[in-house]
Amino acid sequence: MPGNNDIDQVREIIRLFLKSKKILKLYPPNNPLCVNITDACFAKFVEFFNFSEKLSLQISQNDIFYDSEAVYSNPEKEDNLALFFFKDGLREITFKRELSREDMDDFLKIISFDFGRDEVDDDIVTLLWEKDFQNIQYIVDEITLSDEEDYETRAVAEIEEKSADEDSLMKAYEDILKDGGLVKEVEMASLTDKDMQDLACEFEKDKPDKTGKLVEILFEMFLLSETEDDFDDLAGFFAGMIEYVLSRGEIDTATGILLKLNHLKDAKGISDEIRDCSKKILVNISTEKIIKLLGNILDSSPKIKDKKIEDFIKCLDVKAIPHLIMILGELKKIHSRKLVVEALVILGRKDMVSLAARLNDSRWYVVRNIIYVLRKIGDRKAVNYLLKTVKHGDVRVKKEVIRAFGELGGAGVIKALQNCLDDPDIQIESAALMELGSIGSDVAKRIILNRIAGRDFGARDFEEKKKYFEVISKWKDKEVCAFMSDIVRKKTFFGRTRNYENRACAAYCLGLIRNKESLPLLYQYRNDGNKLFNEFVTEAIKQIEHEQ
Repeated sequence: MPGNNDIDQVREIIRLFLKSKKILKLYPPNNPLCVNITDACFAKFVEFFNFSEKLSLQISQNDIFYDSEAVYSNPEKEDNLALFFFKDGLREITFKRELSREDMDDFLKIISFDFGRDEVDDDIVTLLWEKDFQNIQYIVDEITLSDEEDYETRAVAEIEEKSADEDSLMKAYEDILKDGGLVKEVEMASLTDKDMQDLACEFEKDKPDKTGKLVEILFEMFLLSETEDDFDDLAGFFAGMIEYVLSRGEIDTATGILLKLNHLKDAKGISDEIRDCSKKILVNISTEKIIKLLGNILDSSPKIKDKKIEDFIKCLDVKAIPHLIMILGELKKIHSRKLVVEALVILGRKDMVSLAARLNDSRWYVVRNIIYVLRKIGDRKAVNYLLKTVKHGDVRVKKEVIRAFGELGGAGVIKALQNCLDDPDIQIESAALMELGSIGSDVAKRIILNRIAGRDFGARDFEEKKKYFEVISKWKDKEVCAFMSDIVRKKTFFGRTRNYENRACAAYCLGLIRNKESLPLLYQYRNDGNKLFNEFVTEAIKQIEHEQ
């Protein structure tokens, strides 16, 4: 069970969330009230993290829990923070100790949106995904129904749709595949030009209720075909059918066709010709025109099911990669871009070269998304391509590259991150520093220690210096403890203010390491006359004693 002090702190954080939602709706971001509420909220988290690695909130419809204790309850619909999270599927939010002031600012801005009135295309989960927080994690219930009264209607509709899409469309070829000898026993004349013309006419005058039947006919003809000409003609008809149903926004029908073809290309008990033709069709529909139609559906259809899009994309050939990147730069909805990015992760694993070739795109947001895709693929070979983008002119791209370096590792990464520590933009330096800490190698440790020991380090802003000491505390070894102890002891006549800042940071680092062998040294200085130094020494002692 959590202590009373923990519960009170978490309740205060929830209260600040509610207060920030009101303030950020009323005032522009640069208003002092907005800045102050973010500072207050971040300070409360820092206080909490002095004694805990993370803060996890469990969410129900009207309550928020911390370690099974209710820290927020509201039975009303208006201004209900629990319901605000719950209705979009959030079931748990976890804040980690490494949470930054920038993360806090972005999170508060997201929860301040009025999704009923603000011009926002998507929900809170999508906005959280877009930010790609490293130190804010969440669990989502994917099948949450935001309107329970509509459940029965939607359930019936989904059953009917499943019946139409799966049972009727698969019946024809599944019956044939039950008997491996059926194809051999049928004596079938080759399809004539007139047969093909008649089928084309059927496509032209087709009505919505005939689409499923036409698909059945195509698969029947496909499974009974024998000549090369038949297969070539049917490949063209399948491509035409896919284009036709996509132009009408029928993604479910298109996905059903592709899934069946994808099954046939690897199925046993059928001819090599059918398998080869299925592969050919899937390659032939991975075109710019088809992908553009997919993009139109993504941006225009409000009720499209993510699973249908994912299944559709899994069937595409790697030739679709450049076309997917093209629509990625054109899509208007955040959620649509998310689906395309996830598709590129799937296809990019098969052809990373095609992805990397687009890193020179003139649109910064496209480049950033490609870097994100390469990072999610997780192949260290991507580093060779990413090293070229570390000098990109946009800071958002550079931050994404640095994050990828930290996750991928590999040759050249350490040197690139070390160079980024010299970047004039403090955001880039801070990001590179954090990733060096994530890599955690001896080389990375040596780079950070040398920076702290450098002659110019003392002239830095106090918060910048503190960040270096935070990162180096991740090693928790004897060398780092000895290095920090030497700084705590160091006294100087000149530059006393800066030296006291360094000593305070070193004490802070020892507190984070929580090595009880540091206590005798810290006890010597807990009554020091310098207020800043004394404050950090006292806090470090508390942290170490709390661990014992």
